[in-house]
Amino acid sequence: MDTDRFWALIEQARTDVEGELGEDGESLAKALTARLVELPATQIEQFAAQFERLRAAADRYDLWGAAHLIGSGCTRDGFLDFRTGLIAAGRRWYEAALGDPDALAGHPAVVEAIEWNDDSAIFAELVGYAPANAYRQVSGAELPEPAATEPTGESWNFDDDAQMRHRLPRLASLTIGWPPNEGCRC
Repeated sequence: MDTDRFWALIEQARTDVEGELGEDGESLAKALTARLVELPATQIEQFAAQFERLRAAADRYDLWGAAHLIGSGCTRDGFLDFRTGLIAAGRRWYEAALGDPDALAGHPAVVEAIEWNDDSAIFAELVGYAPANAYRQVSGAELPEPAATEPTGESWNFDDDAQMRHRLPRLASLTIGWPPNEGCRC
């Protein structure tokens, strides 16, 4: 399955739920599963493989730092859910985040998640199960477990406010603010 077809299926499912992912991505997961079960098993396998490639490409420390700020902390499992949420956000936001993780400060769901201290619309765990659920329904078999990945890029201490302000200034300004007597560098 080519990249355009993959993203078209994500966007069609997003349209089905009018852009509302639901708690932990539940609404989008159901809509995506419904779209995928209309495909032959081989195409669902290809979709799942593309999903895992995209999720692996987002396994980067700079994105984990963004997830840490947005979620007021982020475990390794939480970061998997965050990367799933990046895919669930659609191609435009996924590519923007990979180009510059700090761009997520402009995503309305991120701003809302920070404002309400509720990351459930960003960390969309359940969307990640849609390909396996659809494949099981269509073929009666299980998809193989995806290979584990390790974050790439330069690691840093996510609890170091100065580092976060330096590396992710827009997100940091939304979550930790700026030291006294310093203006916002947005």
